Amino acid sequence: MEDTLAIPPYLIRPLYGFADADYLANVSRGTAKRWLAGYAYYDTHGQRVVQPPVTPGVQREESVSFADLVEIAAIGRLKEVGFSLRVIREIVRNCQEILRVPRPLATLRFKMGGREIFVDRGDVLLEVGRKKRMQAWNEVLDPFLQELDYDANQLVARWWPLGRSAPVVIDPEYGFGFPVVAKSGVRTEIILERFIAGDPKEQISDDFNIEQVHVDRALEFEQQRAA
Repeated sequence: MEDTLAIPPYLIRPLYGFADADYLANVSRGTAKRWLAGYAYYDTHGQRVVQPPVTPGVQREESVSFADLVEIAAIGRLKEVGFSLRVIREIVRNCQEILRVPRPLATLRFKMGGREIFVDRGDVLLEVGRKKRMQAWNEVLDPFLQELDYDANQLVARWWPLGRSAPVVIDPEYGFGFPVVAKSGVRTEIILERFIAGDPKEQISDDFNIEQVHVDRALEFEQQRAA
């Protein structure tokens, strides 16, 4: 497939370990590596079965980029409503062919044309049923895509994991790509560490010059991931 949309280095540089990616995308331990790199297992007949990466044709290192993280989170949402990895791989390949981009889940083109592709144009998805596909878009993917900002090249630039109304953002250009309180640069994990250490919210708010509601949202994000 021809790459018609070059991805800038800041979106694909290594930022996270696989365990960090599992935590930030809110998926089970070991998931990020399996989905990004593929995996193998032996079936009941002793035959080795190889499962490819969910997004094929991407060169990867033993680390995770911001673009990878967004893909993991999107795949996780689809898995929540019962889509198998086989079907998700077919969705990705279908979008690669139609949109002519190597990483469809990380581009605005998927958001703009994805509903039509996801619901109407992918014959490979017929076995899961139109109702389920509509549910997956309306209840899972569309709300997730609303959490993403895109740059001038239509590529994902930042993620608001609690929604745009909450001041927690993941931006590869700030905080080494880890979640921060927007406009402050204070990492949410530091706020959690202070809270666990016994510092009252009012003191944390004063020390970092942020509103107490921002402290609350940072703790909400970290505690959701730790649950």
